[in-house]
Amino acid sequence: MNVCVVIPTAGYDELLEPQLSAVLAQQLDALFTVVLSVNTPEHAVRASIDSLVARVGDDRVLVVSSADLRSAAHARNVGVLAAPVDAEVIVFCDADDLVAGDWLERLLASLGENAAVGGHLDDVYPSERQAVWRPPATPGTLPSFLGVPYMVTANMASRREAFDNVGGFDVSLVRGEDIALSWSLLKAGYAFVYAGDAVVQYRHRPGLWLLLRQHELYGRGMAQVLARYGLPKGDGWSAPRGTAMLRANKQRAGRRSVVGTMRRGAIAVGRVRGLVQEKRHPQQAVVASVHAEARS
Repeated sequence: MNVCVVIPTAGYDELLEPQLSAVLAQQLDALFTVVLSVNTPEHAVRASIDSLVARVGDDRVLVVSSADLRSAAHARNVGVLAAPVDAEVIVFCDADDLVAGDWLERLLASLGENAAVGGHLDDVYPSERQAVWRPPATPGTLPSFLGVPYMVTANMASRREAFDNVGGFDVSLVRGEDIALSWSLLKAGYAFVYAGDAVVQYRHRPGLWLLLRQHELYGRGMAQVLARYGLPKGDGWSAPRGTAMLRANKQRAGRRSVVGTMRRGAIAVGRVRGLVQEKRHPQQAVVASVHAEARS
């Protein structure tokens, strides 16, 4: 089995080199390659990444540009397209996290005969007080949205055939493309599982504003996913109606806090904004829905 690890990046900082080194150090019986998908037109960033790859000196690494559309989903799709044609499994992780030493081996072992697998994210915060600001990324299982599980792109693998059959990541979503992909797999009859022993250190960025901005975007993405896809039910989609579109997910942090309340408020604001935008541009939502149906 040949494997390709896709790492999108929109910039260059000190976290990329240890992540790339940790990925290349994985012990695996199968052949594997790494694609760095650079999602920025800034020449200085590309030059820094090219310099890093030259220092690493490993011919398993390929650098490609995905700068034509600023989107992590697009960067991942471009990375998949650049993967070797014989790569049967595509693995995703992020440039600013850190994979464990046996991460890839354990992720692929859990994949088994399934179409895809999501690994465990070990939340790492800049300060201890931030640990109560948000719920764990993977609460001992795959996270879920309104009761339906999904994988997180920071630690997941998919058989290439299944990924291609559902059309890859939806680049029209501001966030939530991992939810949309997971649910498209479910609707198409594919199964995915949780690999609790395939661990990635999920590094959270410092600062309250970044947290609130991130969760407002999550809220907008959630609204888009519900409006364009709905919830996977059996062999079809079930679209929530009316106030059900704003139903809370009820994922909470360990204990209540002022920041936690603000975080949930940011998600709610994003949900409302996303729904308003979908109402104002119904044709865009219809086109996306038709595209989703065509993919599956």
